[in-house]
Amino acid sequence: MKKLILILSSLLGLLWAEPSVLTDTAVPQETQAPQTSDATDQNAIDALFSNATENTSGVVLEHSNTPSHLYIGEIFPLILKLTPTDIASGNIEYTLQGEEGIRIFSQTPVRSVKGDAVYDTFYFLVQADTIRLPDITATATSTGALSNVLMGLAINASTLNPPSTYANVLADSFKVIDYKTTAYNQESNIVVFTVKATRCNIATFSLVNAIKQGFESKFPNVAESTMTYYAIIPNSEQTLDFTIFNLKKNRYESISIPIVVDDDAVSTQSDLSPTDARHTELKVGAAAIFGVICISLFYWRRSKWYLYASVLPLFYVIFALLPNSSVCVKKSAPVYLLPIKHGTIFETTPDEEKLEVENTVGEFTKVHLNNNKVGWVHERDLCSN
Repeated sequence: MKKLILILSSLLGLLWAEPSVLTDTAVPQETQAPQTSDATDQNAIDALFSNATENTSGVVLEHSNTPSHLYIGEIFPLILKLTPTDIASGNIEYTLQGEEGIRIFSQTPVRSVKGDAVYDTFYFLVQADTIRLPDITATATSTGALSNVLMGLAINASTLNPPSTYANVLADSFKVIDYKTTAYNQESNIVVFTVKATRCNIATFSLVNAIKQGFESKFPNVAESTMTYYAIIPNSEQTLDFTIFNLKKNRYESISIPIVVDDDAVSTQSDLSPTDARHTELKVGAAAIFGVICISLFYWRRSKWYLYASVLPLFYVIFALLPNSSVCVKKSAPVYLLPIKHGTIFETTPDEEKLEVENTVGEFTKVHLNNNKVGWVHERDLCSN
């Protein structure tokens, strides 16, 4: 009997504990939690790989150099580094915006391709003492891949305190390669000189004490700029002096052009490599003397070879002494200092005139004016008959 009661008690205890152990609500809670965690992790992984794919398909843009010290009036390079090389080495279009105190000097960048990246260099001209580099974006035109936005930096620029002879240019190098001085009138001379310069805004060149001055030609370029410049100065001056700022040496540099007046009136306002008239006179004199000696020997020795030898030098003398040809120039025709298009006009002809021709260069004819000055006239200003 006691055993039966014990068995029944155990069965009742088991039945009573079963609902709390085998509950229906516990199982769904345990299975839903792991599923939610797995989905979240998978989404994070997908997002990570998605971002990596977007970055590798575009162009990474960064500064390769940041200028530390600038001067107002300086042209400075801004070098951009682009990666990866296989995408950046193609055609790249840039968007530049938000710059302040500077203006772009070269619209097309100078490119160099190295093993690790592509380097594009833009040049800017400093115009104010406080500047901000532009915000830059690059786009690969072949794929449409867009770079990150390279934010511009703020930089301060210094103002020069130049000497009184400062010619208003900054340059890595500034070299006078040729020059010529001729008399302009009784009180003044005209100096014409040619210059080559690097990293220089050559268009701002200006002399302080010239009576009159200007460009005959100028070709601005970052790599190498050239100009031909003229200046009319008092004939009491023995040198033409001016100062430039050398960016490489970070100091002022004095330049002096000696004033050696060419007495040859024919070469006044001419090119920078005129023929020296005195040399011509010496040649004519020597040829004449040689011819006279040959003729004298012919009469003395009665040898026809002396006569033959005198023909060439005498022919040269006759040719050199022949008067120059003349040309008809229209009324109010501009007379230029140099045979250059859009050059400086120093006077015009008062009437239709027949003027002596000194030389011809391309479309220009050098003429001797009635006031003893010499200039260049364009062929369109010559009379048709």
